[in-house]
Amino acid sequence: MRKHSLILWPTLVLSMLLAACSHNNKGAKATASKNGAASQNAAVPEVHQHKTVLILLDKTASVKDQNTVFSEAIRKIVNSLHAGDKFRLALITGESDADFDFVASLDLPKPPPYNPLETNEAVYKDTLAQQKDARKKKVAELFQKVDDALKAKPTAQSTDLFGALYASSLFFDRVKDQKILVILSDMIEEDANWRFNHVRWNDHLRKVILAHEKKLGLIPNMSGICVYVVGAKAPSLEMLQNIRFFWTQYFLQAHAGFSPDRYAHTMLYWPPPSNCSDSSGRNI
Repeated sequence: MRKHSLILWPTLVLSMLLAACSHNNKGAKATASKNGAASQNAAVPEVHQHKTVLILLDKTASVKDQNTVFSEAIRKIVNSLHAGDKFRLALITGESDADFDFVASLDLPKPPPYNPLETNEAVYKDTLAQQKDARKKKVAELFQKVDDALKAKPTAQSTDLFGALYASSLFFDRVKDQKILVILSDMIEEDANWRFNHVRWNDHLRKVILAHEKKLGLIPNMSGICVYVVGAKAPSLEMLQNIRFFWTQYFLQAHAGFSPDRYAHTMLYWPPPSNCSDSSGRNI
């Protein structure tokens, strides 16, 4: 018996040592993994995503008594902008594609870089103060241009929403910031082909209109563009819902980041979430 015990004892000790090493390695890996994940999460800073906001202002005869709603929406948007953001205002006319141009613009400069080892703090503070004063002046000038655009009497008797959306998509093609399109309009298209407030809406008509506009190339790729509609209006609630459903289908086909809750008479849910331009389907 003693001989067998002497043989088994070294084997038993070796097994215990191996088991202890294995347990320590697992614990070390788990701790390293946990600490590594925590370090990785802690190393990700929250960074402001710069925005480029394009507003389409409907200046056609079909839009009446909407200036207050439009002005409030524009002021809410401009007052929410951060350094590095951009703002553009264009008009919806009877020939929006041909007339597309900016009647007001605003670029907010980014603050200068700050290096605690090299930057003179007093000079830096003076620079920030100068930027703040310049911003106030630029915003005041912008609001004056916006007011002038709102007060101008509409000259177009037709409304080319399709052309305006197509031109907007071309503008956003070269934009690298978060892309936000705000349409200030009753969303009633009135041209030689369609008069949205006079047609009898049904599923077949919606398909016919979409097929016609797609054939003309007027349903562009709006992927990555977050869409808001402000000023939606119609002679009846039924027509309002029919037109709203049409544009929902339009933005779906265009792959825009659109949600029906951002289609309203007044500005809702501003500022937009970071995933507003997601066209995966859950925003549609």
